[in-house]
Amino acid sequence: MARKTLGDRLVHALWYLASGVLWVTAAQYEALDHNWLVAFVVISVVQFVVIVIHELGHAWAAWRCGARVHAICAVPFIWSARTRRVRFEPRMPARDIGGYVSYAFAEGRGSTRADMAISAAGPLANFASAAAVAAISGLLAMMPLAAGPAARPGPPPMVAVEAGTPPASAKPARVPSEEELGAFLARHQARQQAKAWAQWGEALSGLFVTLSVILGLLNLVPHRGSDGAEILAGWRRLRRR
Repeated sequence: MARKTLGDRLVHALWYLASGVLWVTAAQYEALDHNWLVAFVVISVVQFVVIVIHELGHAWAAWRCGARVHAICAVPFIWSARTRRVRFEPRMPARDIGGYVSYAFAEGRGSTRADMAISAAGPLANFASAAAVAAISGLLAMMPLAAGPAARPGPPPMVAVEAGTPPASAKPARVPSEEELGAFLARHQARQQAKAWAQWGEALSGLFVTLSVILGLLNLVPHRGSDGAEILAGWRRLRRR
């Protein structure tokens, strides 16, 4: 396994620092019940999903460019194309943030443009998925709750009363029936449940979009072995031609 350089350590430190800041932020969400442990689990799961999307972007681009994908790793799991199985892989790649894709071309090496496309596909997958989730979240936020908005009491009716005369006969207050109380409670519970789901969706979408953008940007930083370094090296080779 290749040793980490100063650039590797810096990028990894920024990734974990950003994750820590998001952990502190997520622990304040009402949807997560202000629970540090729940926030840590949610952040870990979202991180894994974001890394899987990143690596799948690399794998898809490699396949489209004619390469044969051997393995897709998103720590702590790795999928082998030879065995078609997923196994536990606890080792963190030295130069990658949480995962990698192993592939090879039949000719031994792909073209410069193919290498650049494969390297760019991971960050682009993160940016595209972040944009899609942000758009869906925004559309859902504009939709009313499934149970309908809560009833808002209007202004009380105005009744003219002359001085010294009793008010007009008012209808006695009616006690709601059990069916009406049950319907009211059911609507209230439905609104509360819809509100809770909306809060969860807002929290998860916010964390997903933020982590996706951070992972995509950090992978574009041109340190040794990163996607940004591969893209920059390919661009330089094309300029020299």
